[in-house]
Amino acid sequence: MSEHGAVAFRKHAGLAAVVATVAVAVGALLPRTPEARLSSLVGVGLAAVTGAVALVLKRRAVSQDLNAALKVVGWVFGMRAVGVVVGLLWVVTRGLEAVAFVAGFFGTYFALQWIEVSYVMAASKGAAGGDE
Repeated sequence: MSEHGAVAFRKHAGLAAVVATVAVAVGALLPRTPEARLSSLVGVGLAAVTGAVALVLKRRAVSQDLNAALKVVGWVFGMRAVGVVVGLLWVVTRGLEAVAFVAGFFGTYFALQWIEVSYVMAASKGAAGGDE
């Protein structure tokens, strides 16, 4: 990986860590009931973990070809879909609040998705050697 790619990855990983930290704080402080708080934190946790895995997988794919990048997008989408289903089933079977889970997961996911897209664009630009 080039120096530019390593710098871009560290920057975006740091941003993702900040987003995850803020999401945990919001998930812990905003819900009024303990059930909603737990549901929200489970959603935030799943989104943060899948986001971290996604960023690492995209880091590897950027250094390869377009087919590798597209495979990673598919794998990450599937991983997150499974995470949502498993997390939602876990929350519902315990009588917790599904809406809080969905809000925690997708609120965190959308912010992390922007960071992942930004990283891929920055790393691709660096790999291409300029402003293409």
